[in-house]
Amino acid sequence: MTSNPVSKLRGLLILLCVTLLMSNGSLASGGWVIERDDRPDSPLLKERKAIALTPAQQEQRALAAAYQKALQDEQQRIRQHWPNPEVSSQSRWVVYSRDYATRKVVDFERNQVEISIDGLYSSGRLDFAAMAKKVQGELEDTLGTAMQAALERDPIQVALTDTMTTLGAPKEALETGAELVLKELFAAPRPTEADVRAKASALMRNASIRYQALSASVAAVPVNTGKKLTYVIPLPDNRIRKKVQEYKPWVDRNAERFALSEDIMMAIIHTESHFNPLARSHIPAFGLMQIVPSTAGRDAASKLGKEPKMLTAQYLYNPKYNIEVGSAYLSVIYYDYLKDIKNPESRLYYAIAAYNAGASNVARAFVDKPSFLDAVEVINRMSPEQVLDRLVKASPSEETRQYVAKVLKRRNFYARS
Repeated sequence: MTSNPVSKLRGLLILLCVTLLMSNGSLASGGWVIERDDRPDSPLLKERKAIALTPAQQEQRALAAAYQKALQDEQQRIRQHWPNPEVSSQSRWVVYSRDYATRKVVDFERNQVEISIDGLYSSGRLDFAAMAKKVQGELEDTLGTAMQAALERDPIQVALTDTMTTLGAPKEALETGAELVLKELFAAPRPTEADVRAKASALMRNASIRYQALSASVAAVPVNTGKKLTYVIPLPDNRIRKKVQEYKPWVDRNAERFALSEDIMMAIIHTESHFNPLARSHIPAFGLMQIVPSTAGRDAASKLGKEPKMLTAQYLYNPKYNIEVGSAYLSVIYYDYLKDIKNPESRLYYAIAAYNAGASNVARAFVDKPSFLDAVEVINRMSPEQVLDRLVKASPSEETRQYVAKVLKRRNFYARS
């Protein structure tokens, strides 16, 4: 009996749709998005019904679309002046001058400031005195920038805040908005202009120049090369230690509250944001523990006994609230979402990986499909060492494999601290 060509085509189309649903159902989160379990035997798929998005998923799609639109607009403006249209990320706070001629970057991972300017010339040669003066002025502006001012200068963040307001989130100011982004560099919580100027001057003593066209002599570089010069200014070695000391009371308090490990929480903060209070990823996720406001935010709010609603970026940029929300959500993951993993150590390893890539995506390290439910059966037959080995060697994303290793390495450091 010959098969109907139309029926065969229809069957192929259905198979293609199911395959697409399975492959796109997972979203690398960086903020603990635990996805829907896309099983091929789902009644919804068998009955060919559309899967309705939850309010949280709808909000997340709207935020992701707003981020991409704002990113494209901003990068288009940047490309008129810079070959690499860099914007702020999890570990780098990037600021451009109004005319985009100058770029300032605080690299929280490398613990340095990078200030790029056009070369200034006198009599056909680079005028290093004039450039040093200009760079110090830009450094003073960076050191003296408060949190709220930094957010208001960021076109992408402004667009995201507007989108959140449209979605029903309150338009609120950042409680810690008056604090300096780099407040740990100063003894006083409200340094004076003289304090900022003195700190910038001290930091400039260790500055170096990075210039890609350099050869034997910087002074021999001709005028109008079209190249930028970047001053690299190291920050004090104890800056990161000061941030750890600042956040430790909140970490300890919430670790006890939610029965979590302080060293794991600190290692996650370090790996996610390098203690950058303005950290933002492309998801978008916000703040020290990189929380996705529409998904992780809702679950954490429920855990905290509050109305399950989308949290604002301004709320999540407050380190105290971010750590509380992140702790609550980590508790939800470990004690609720992953409760079927019997061994607590294996569950911890999986939770760390799921933080980065989502539970369904991580399941591919154990089974050939994004199904956490199927992965549990395999995991429970393995030792914790075998689970960890599989995560760092077979996770579908290299980023996730490295992420697990980094968090566990830093966990050992904070456990000894």
